Amino acid sequence: MIKFCAKTNIGLKRKKNDDFFLCVNDPSQSVDIKHMGRMFAVADGMGGHPAGDMASRIACETLKKSYYDVSGPAGLLYAGASTLSCQPVLKRLRQAFEKADKKICIFECNNKRCEGLGTTLSALVIRGKQFVIAHVGDSRIYRLREHGLELLTRDHTFVQDLVDMGDLSLEEARKDPMRHILMQAVGQGFESVYTRCGSVRSGDVFLLCSDGLHDMVADDTIKEILEMDISLDDICSMLVKRAIEEGGRDNITVVVVSFQEQERGNHV
Repeated sequence: MIKFCAKTNIGLKRKKNDDFFLCVNDPSQSVDIKHMGRMFAVADGMGGHPAGDMASRIACETLKKSYYDVSGPAGLLYAGASTLSCQPVLKRLRQAFEKADKKICIFECNNKRCEGLGTTLSALVIRGKQFVIAHVGDSRIYRLREHGLELLTRDHTFVQDLVDMGDLSLEEARKDPMRHILMQAVGQGFESVYTRCGSVRSGDVFLLCSDGLHDMVADDTIKEILEMDISLDDICSMLVKRAIEEGGRDNITVVVVSFQEQERGNHV
């Protein structure tokens, strides 16, 4: 069984909210959840651009439409393979990211004041007992498992490249004034999509968030909040509240997804 909550907040410094989130968990949304899985995503339109909010919205809406469009031969493949490996799912997600990239480029071409438009995009699909991730930018996906918080994505930033090369420590990177410079963004012809897949265990909790959370709130504090014995809705509210208390310099978006294996005979 999957439970989730999602909240977004403009923060204290921004004039508008450039974040957008996506939660596809209800079969009544006219998508094939049974075969394609549940999808959750967070996008953060690049700050300072007139249409950053449109970039994030276009990315999420195109991602959903493209991923779940399995008409024709593709539909037969997914419908007939309940134990499908993660590779075909990863391929569909990559293709959906590429379509989102093109959609934003077209929007930019038709709106000259939006030059340089782009967005982060981080997506999680839970299909049966398997999770699949696709990611571009510096929004993040974490997993809480057995009291350990793991970052499942890699920031596509200039500062993260310096960390990988050993030129900066993680603590230095958190405070570096160039930490928000993106090396890849959807809408700017990204080089590659970061992907990952694995198994889902009962008790796993996933967090998708924009940098308005992880830039303001330390991972240890995020872990403490995710482990609180309160409702998911209260956890989302607490995460947003803490980011605001720490300065709220950016838009804040959080999606928390909890997976609990049901007893035999029930459906996930």
